[in-house]
Formats: sequence, C-alpha cells, structure tokens
Amino acid sequence: MSVLEFFLYITLANWSIVTFLWVFIKKNSQIYLINVYWGAGYVLLTVVAMTLNGLLEDSSFHVRQYLVNFLVTLWGIKLSFFLYRKEKLRLEVSAELIAEKYERDLKSYRKRFLKIGLLQVLAIFPIISINYLPGTNSLNFLDFLGFILFSLGFYVETKSNNDLLAFRVNNLEKKRILSAGLWEYSRHPNYFGHLLQWWAFYIIACNAIGGAWSFFGPLIMSLYTLKVVIKDTEKRMLANVPEYSGYINKTNKLMPGVFQGGNQALDVIRSVVPFRQFTAFAGLISRSENKLIKKILISWFCYFYKPNLDESINKRPQDFRSFNDFFTRKLESKSRPINQDTDTIISPVDGTVVSLGNLKEGTLIQAKGISYDVSDLIQDQALENTFKNGCYVTIYLAPINYHRIHFPFSGTIEKTKYLKGNLYSVNASSARRIKSLYSKNERTFTFVKSESLSYGLVSVGAAMVGSIVPFWNEEINSKKEHLVNLWNQGPDEDLLRVSKGKELGYFQMGSTVILLFPSDIQIDKNFLYEAKPVKFGEELINLSERK
Repeated sequence: MSVLEFFLYITLANWSIVTFLWVFIKKNSQIYLINVYWGAGYVLLTVVAMTLNGLLEDSSFHVRQYLVNFLVTLWGIKLSFFLYRKEKLRLEVSAELIAEKYERDLKSYRKRFLKIGLLQVLAIFPIISINYLPGTNSLNFLDFLGFILFSLGFYVETKSNNDLLAFRVNNLEKKRILSAGLWEYSRHPNYFGHLLQWWAFYIIACNAIGGAWSFFGPLIMSLYTLKVVIKDTEKRMLANVPEYSGYINKTNKLMPGVFQGGNQALDVIRSVVPFRQFTAFAGLISRSENKLIKKILISWFCYFYKPNLDESINKRPQDFRSFNDFFTRKLESKSRPINQDTDTIISPVDGTVVSLGNLKEGTLIQAKGISYDVSDLIQDQALENTFKNGCYVTIYLAPINYHRIHFPFSGTIEKTKYLKGNLYSVNASSARRIKSLYSKNERTFTFVKSESLSYGLVSVGAAMVGSIVPFWNEEINSKKEHLVNLWNQGPDEDLLRVSKGKELGYFQMGSTVILLFPSDIQIDKNFLYEAKPVKFGEELINLSERK
C-alpha cells in the first residue's frame, strides 16, 4: 500500500465520520458537537491510521507509534473536553445567537464540515507518517526533544484554556479582557501551546521514513490558526470590547513577550536565524513562472488577504507571469487619482501611518518608548542638519497593500543611497521590541529637492522582502551584491527630474516607507494621525500650513 493510498483511506474515513456527525447534529440539534469534534477527530484519525497499518501493512507496533498515538489521544481528549465546556458556557450566555450561527453552518455542509475533515487529515500528516513507516523501533534524541516540546505546549495550552474558562465563568456578561497569567505575555497563549505540540509531532515524525516531508501538516495548522482562527477572534474582540485595541498595543499576538525588558537576548536569537537565506529563497520562489507554483502561491494569497483585483491592470490571477508579478501589480491610473494641488504632499504608498511627529534634535519615534536617530537612518552627515528639527511620517505596507512607491512631491533627485543591513520583520510587534529597527534593516534613501520643498524618502526592507527595485534599473536589488552601489549613483541625468506621483520603485514583497521633511513643514495631526490608513495619491501634508 502506497502512502497516497494510505492517505486517501484516512481522508475517506474522516469524511465519512464528518458526514455522520453532520446528519446526527442536524437530527438531534446537538450543535456544540461541531467544535467538540475538532479535538476528538484527531483521536479517531489516529486510531484509524494505526488500525489500517496493523491490518494492511505491519501487525507489530513500534514504541514510537505507541508514544505519539498516546500523546495525540491525550491532547485530543483534553481539547474536546475543554471545547465541550466552552460551548456549553456559550450556549448559557447566548443560546439563541449560537444556535443561529450553527444552523447556518449546518446548511453549508461542504464549506464547514468537509473543510474541517480535509484540514484535519492534512494537519495530522506527521502522525500518519509515523503510523505508516515509523522507522527504527528505538527512541532517540528527536523523540526526546519532541516529547519535551509537546509537554511544554500541553502545559501552556491547558493552563491558558483553564484560566480563560474560569475568567468567562466569572464574567459571563461583562466585556472584559483576560490579561493575567500567560495572557499577560501573549494575546493567544492557548494557540501558541497548540502549535508547539503540532511542531513537536513533526520533530518526532522526522524519525519516520519520509516523515521529514510531513512539515506541511504543522505548517497548514499554523497558517490556519494565524490567518483564520486568530484573525476572526481578534476581529470579533475589537468589535465588541473597546479595551482590546489597547491590549493589542502592549501584548504580543502569539509568541510570549518574555524579553520585553530588553533586546539583547532577542538580538542573539535574530543573529542566528538565516533571514537573508530565507528571504533569498522566498524571492526565488516568488519570481518563478512555473504555472503550478504561481497558481498555488496566488491562490493562497487571495484566500487569506482577498486583494481587490478590480483596481489592477490585470484582472485575473492567471494573467500574471509569477507571484511577484501579481504581488507588485500595477494599478489602473483611475484607481489612485493624484492630488495635483501644488501645495499638497501626497502619500507615496498605500499603507497605514504607524508613527509621525517632529524630529527633536534628529530623533524619530519608532514605537512607544523606542526612538532612533536620523543620522543612523540615512548615514549622511551632509543631510542630517536638513532634517534635524524637521518632521517625519512612517507608513507600513501590509501584504494586502499596493506595493509600488511613488514620489510624494515634484523635484530633482539630488542623491540616492543604498544602505546594507539586516532583514528583520517590521510589523508592529517588532517595532515595539527591536531598538532602531529601521536603522538596522536594509534600506534605500532618496533625497529630492525643489524650489519649494526638500524631502527624503527611505524605503526599509524586511524579512521576506525579495528586493527593493528602483525605477531607473530593475536589475538592481539587494540580492545582487555587485550592483547595489548603483543605488548610490542614482538615475541618469535625463531621469533626475521627477513629478509628483511618478513611480520611484517597488518592494518585491513589502515593507515600510519613512518620509523626512525640513523644520518648516507642519503636520496637521487632526488630519494625519497614527493608525490612519492612507492611499497613494491622497493628500498627506498641506504646504499652506508651513511654519
């Protein structure tokens, strides 16, 4: 029996169970069983996998099978019991609303039930690998490491779930936030523990013959948890609990912020993580024109982020040459009309304002409690004084955003500069914890001057940013060491004059843009403020309000 046949048997078995569950729930109105099966299903699948292997392949069982199957069973029963208590509590609080929700789920059998059935089978692939070809019958270091990681994850998930349940029992109708215990260090410690256990199973599965290729199981579970479960949870909390936005600002999403007191330990960890190698690989894959790779990457992106292709010149995913071509897609000119008012500085990108203000003695605010110097950012003594007491605006480009950069005001390019650096993530969590993040990362600096305004534009790279590409030479990027100095030379003389809205370049994956202005520029903070979403072409700053 091939592994594909083994996989198909288990898939059919799970879909059969899911179908039976759907019929049973529909008949008996036991609606809470939908979520309860999320834990119990893995136990049943483990039993099916072990039974199939015993009947069709090898009737003898290895010690690794006993170990992993026991851990899965322990975890699944524990999770099902928690979900049962949680669902019963939800029904006590709002039985009518919950019933309506599940009634909708019951009507969408394929969307809800079959998706769960397939997701469970894909996620449990490390366990399938162990039951199919478990490897040597003796335990080793990987088994020990996996067991330790599982134990840690089991404790974290169990404790955080129990604390959450106790908190909800005591606050049935109060819109309050649990921020004690493990919830002080992570907004979702239960899911963090949950994922630790799945990666523990994969570590053990590496001992199985071909088990190393089962990494997509915990990967799919991680993506589903982050992009679906956590995303939906936080969306609901933000809508119903006013204090939750403040909780987001001070608490990590998933990984517990145990190093909040300083950055030395984190810097050590970051120094050994091969961000550049990962990024180079990501860039290579993103530029692949292989039809299958392109289709998979674009489909996954569209599923999680739902980009608006109506604004794009190309309207269909299949019209793009590669994922990178899709990611850096050009927009129709009418989708981003440019404010042509001569007194208006426009936004150079689509994104969200994450910080802004005055440069007091050349200091910029990165995040609450963390600042950095313009001298470190641009590394140009001749221009430091231009911005020393000026102002700045920092705009973060999320994956969903349009990723081309444009000139916010007309003028002449006086200087371009490439600054080599690291490739740390630039999301909100990293900005709160990595000192001088933007000065540490790879970046480019463009200085533009006109009769009425001088400004600097810094494009900051990040983890998984394939390259930063300027408009004057698409061959220049951070992965071609022999070409990066061309950034410093800038465009040909014929290209020096740039108009407002002209494309400066693009991020091949995405990042952050920082605008620097001299001391006479005034930011209207009633109009422009932190967390404000902005679009390319819209007014950012009005020059009529100059000091």
